[in-house]
Amino acid sequence: MKKLVNNSKNTKSHKIINLIDSLIDHRAFLPIAISILVAFIMFKSYQYSSLFFRDYKSKEIKKSLNTPIRVTIVDDSINFDINSDQLLEHKIKQGDNLMKILSSLGTSESDINLILDSLKKNKINQYLVAGNSVAITYKVKVDYKINDSSRANKAIIVNNIRIPVNSDREIIIDRIGNENYNATEVKIKLTRYISRYSGTIKNGLFIDGVNSGISPNSMMNMINLYAYDIDFQRDIKSGDKFEMLVESFFDETGKKIKDGNVLFSSLTLKDKTVETYLHKVGDRFEYFDSQGNSVRKSLLRTPVNGARISSGFGMRRHPILGYSKMHKGADFAAPTGTPILAAGSGLITYMGVKGGYGNYVQIKHNNDYSTAYGHASRFNKKFRNGSKVKQGDVIAYVGSTGRSTGPHLHFEVIYKGSQINPAKVKATSGIRLSGKDLVKFKLSKSEIDGYRKNIPNLFKIN
Repeated sequence: MKKLVNNSKNTKSHKIINLIDSLIDHRAFLPIAISILVAFIMFKSYQYSSLFFRDYKSKEIKKSLNTPIRVTIVDDSINFDINSDQLLEHKIKQGDNLMKILSSLGTSESDINLILDSLKKNKINQYLVAGNSVAITYKVKVDYKINDSSRANKAIIVNNIRIPVNSDREIIIDRIGNENYNATEVKIKLTRYISRYSGTIKNGLFIDGVNSGISPNSMMNMINLYAYDIDFQRDIKSGDKFEMLVESFFDETGKKIKDGNVLFSSLTLKDKTVETYLHKVGDRFEYFDSQGNSVRKSLLRTPVNGARISSGFGMRRHPILGYSKMHKGADFAAPTGTPILAAGSGLITYMGVKGGYGNYVQIKHNNDYSTAYGHASRFNKKFRNGSKVKQGDVIAYVGSTGRSTGPHLHFEVIYKGSQINPAKVKATSGIRLSGKDLVKFKLSKSEIDGYRKNIPNLFKIN
C-alpha cells in the first residue's frame, strides 16, 4: 500500500517539472520577468531621487541659517531696535505693585522712578486689583559700541502702561519724549448692545442659562427675581423654557467689558408663564409683571439660592429624636457656608443660640409676620439684635448646628405667633402702577417686546 502512494507522489512531481520545462522552452516567463525588473528599477530611482532632494533642501536651509550677514558700520556707535513693540499682559497677584512688575520686566530704575512720579504728580493711585491684568507695551533696545570689547547693553523701553480701575475706567501711562512719562485716568468708551437668549431647561436653570452664554451674574439676578413666586425645587421641570434680554457693554477693541441690566426675563412652566420687565420709576429701576405689578413681594419663597427642599411642613418622624413630631417649617439642604437671605425687610429680634435650632435668627417684618432661620454655621457680623435688614440681605450662613443630621437651613414663617406652612404663604406685591405711571410702563414694555421680536436668539446649541 505504501509503495502505491509513493509512486503517485512521484508521478505528480514529474508532471510539475515537465510543465515548468515546457514554459521555459516557450519563453513564457520572459515578459513577466522584464516587467518586474523595470518596475523595480523605477521604484528604486524614485526612492533615491526623493532622498537626494530632501538632503539638498536640508543643506540649503542650514546654509541660509548659518550664513552671517555682513554689516558695515561707519559711526563709532549705533543703537539697534531689535524688536518692534512688544506687549506684556501681567495678571496681578496678591502683593503685586507696579515697581515689582516693571522690575521683573527689566525696566531701568530711573524709568521706574519716572513712571511712579507721573502717578504722584497727577495724584493717581495705582489701583492694582488681584485678578486684573496690567498691559505694558515696550521695546527692547540694544546699545552696541565698536570700541567697547564688552557685550552689548540691552534696555527695556516702556512706552505705554494700561491699568484697569473698574469696568469703565483705566489708568494710562504714556512715554513723553526720552525722559518723561504722563499718567491720566480716563473713562473707557463703551458701546451698549442688547442680547437675547432663550432655551430649554435640561440640567437646571442656572447651568443651562450660563451654557447658553448668559453671565453667571445675570443668571443670579434672574433667579433672585423669581424667588418671590417660584419654588425652584418643585415648580421647575426638565423641558420648561427660559428667555432673557440682557444689556452688554463692549470696548473699542470689541472686548466684552461687562453685562448691564436684565431688561426682560421669562420662565414658561408646565402650568404658567412668569414674565418680568425692567422699568424706571422715579430715580430707580424696578421689575414688573406684564400688568404693571411689582415683582418684588413682601416675602421670598426660597431664602437660600440653589438649595433643595429636603423636608416640608407637617408631621414627620424626627431623624434624631426617633418619634413623630410636627415639623413647623421647611428644610433647605445646601452646602455649609451657603448664604442665607432675609426673606423680607424688617428688624432682627433674635440672633444667637436657641436650643435645638442651634445658631438662630428671627426677623419681624410687621405686626403679623416674622421669619426664623435655624442651624446656621455662623452669623453675618454686619448684623446683631435690633439691626434693620432689607429683603435679600445675607444674615447668616448654612450650617449644621443644634439638632441636625447635616448642613441645611430650617426656615419658618410665623403668623401672629404661630408657625404656618411657608409654601402656602401668599406674599403681597409692592408697587402697583396706575394712571400716568402705568402708561409709561406700557411704553417701556412695548419697546422691550420689540427687542424680543427683532433680536435673534443667541442660544448655543451644544
